[in-house]
Amino acid sequence: MLNFTRYRQLIALFLLLIPFVSGAQSHTHSWECGSDLVLESARQNPDWLKKYQQSEQRIYDFFASKTEPVAGKRMMVVTLPVVVHIIHDNGLENISDAQVLNGIQQLNEAFANTAYYDQGTGTNTMIQFCLAQRTPDDQGTTGITRNQDPLTEVTIETEDLNLKNLNRWTPTDYINIWLVREICSSGSGCGVAGYAYLPSSHGNPEDGIVMEADLMGSTPGGTGVLVHEMGHYLGLYHTFQGGCNNNDCLADGDRVCDTPPDQSTLWVSCNSTVNTCTTDAQSGFSSDQPDMILNFMDYTDFACFNDFTPGQSDRMHWHIENVRSSLLDSKGCLSPCPNPVTAAFTASATSVNVGQIVNFTNGSTNASAYTWTINGVPFSNAVNPTYAFTTAGTFSIVMTASSNNPALCNPASFTRIIEVICPVVADFDVSNLTPAIGEAVAVTNQSQNATQYEWFLEGVSQGATFSGFTPNATGVYVVKLVAGNGFCHKTKIIYLSVQDSCANVSFQRTWGGPGDDRGSRTTTLADGNFLVAGTTVVSGETDIYLLKTGTDGTTLWQSRFGLVGAEQVGNLLALPD
Repeated sequence: MLNFTRYRQLIALFLLLIPFVSGAQSHTHSWECGSDLVLESARQNPDWLKKYQQSEQRIYDFFASKTEPVAGKRMMVVTLPVVVHIIHDNGLENISDAQVLNGIQQLNEAFANTAYYDQGTGTNTMIQFCLAQRTPDDQGTTGITRNQDPLTEVTIETEDLNLKNLNRWTPTDYINIWLVREICSSGSGCGVAGYAYLPSSHGNPEDGIVMEADLMGSTPGGTGVLVHEMGHYLGLYHTFQGGCNNNDCLADGDRVCDTPPDQSTLWVSCNSTVNTCTTDAQSGFSSDQPDMILNFMDYTDFACFNDFTPGQSDRMHWHIENVRSSLLDSKGCLSPCPNPVTAAFTASATSVNVGQIVNFTNGSTNASAYTWTINGVPFSNAVNPTYAFTTAGTFSIVMTASSNNPALCNPASFTRIIEVICPVVADFDVSNLTPAIGEAVAVTNQSQNATQYEWFLEGVSQGATFSGFTPNATGVYVVKLVAGNGFCHKTKIIYLSVQDSCANVSFQRTWGGPGDDRGSRTTTLADGNFLVAGTTVVSGETDIYLLKTGTDGTTLWQSRFGLVGAEQVGNLLALPD
């Protein structure tokens, strides 16, 4: 971020300055550091700081691993799309389209080290910029927008996002440049020429460049402010960053090894020679070097700006390729798509049983190729595919339609959700959940929509059919049924508790004599006592034997009934009386 005191066209002031500029290159601006303001503000965000630190470590590791310079080996120019938002209040800051176009031309000349900026030093960075030809919604544009608003006079600390919210194009696809009348800082006052956020802000709401409108395209020097801020946007620091400390030129100072250390921000004339550090040789220089007062990333008179170094070019390219790479995929520099693709399709059903086939009917327009995916996995490139759903679940079907003019026209996608249901109902019943030992348990299959079965008793497969079992020990028995239809299956489990038939005996008594006496029936009376019926053999005759006991088994009364022949107890019924 650059801070300057604007020379005003006042006669008195002009007369006062005449003695200081006569015989020397004229200058209209002096500079003082202000770039730390934006960086320090961003550092307060833990997420931003983490991303910034990770990025700096990655670029350090990349260049530290290189055994020879990267610079000079690039054969292709990269072109990045920009959009210029003029925020004005009907003042002189509402500059013409022609001035903006001139500024973009000068920006490109500066990065190419041509025309005015080719003064015998510097390098072609192989980076260029275009005014956007299409808007984010694929409409034609000049790449210049205009908004009337008092925020043309903006205070960085409190109004930065408010300014950018007036008009912002997708910051992952465009370099947003906001032009205003005046930039102020609540800490250092007005007169800030411009500021930019580092690549770690890529895609964030704050991302982009802000500068004073009258500088852009006014003179090559004035546009130098935009070149300077674009350097920050692409990851460059000031050449005087960190002063003379130079133990590791990839980690200290401006982190570029072919810019010698510099610890001065004082204005000097363009033809001056200044050397403020003696640590240059630690960067690999054969001798101590003058400060690069002509470098775009130093502070000097605007008219002095004219070069980048190969190392600075390498650092900018690394950030373009690794942090701001989405700009390389942007179609912002291309004319709008003449026939935009629309994607659409219908499904023969959106809720189906497993095993069912769904037919998809394409309704896209202006497309020539299609890619179909199910939960992210491609399954067809047909125009109207079909799909047999062999598993149950929720499936996202995405169709991406592509144009036969992919250079200008973006693909489009359409999504439908298909619910696939398993229709099988696994169900069965048992005749008794609490059988006694030795008591047979019948099992009845009540499943629906199933063609395959497997039964398990105590975890052991019983095969495809199972009618029941007879428990031979106490405990919990587990009966499980797995029912399926060849595509899916369902499971049901029933737990049975098997107890000893004598486990809950209230008392135990024996009645009868040495003959063949048998108990047949018992019942509980209304008073809680028990009635016991059976047979006894007397003199070869079988008679009915009836007795009443108390709750503890004490005999309350007993009686024998019988005629000639053998009597049997059929049932036992206790009457109220």
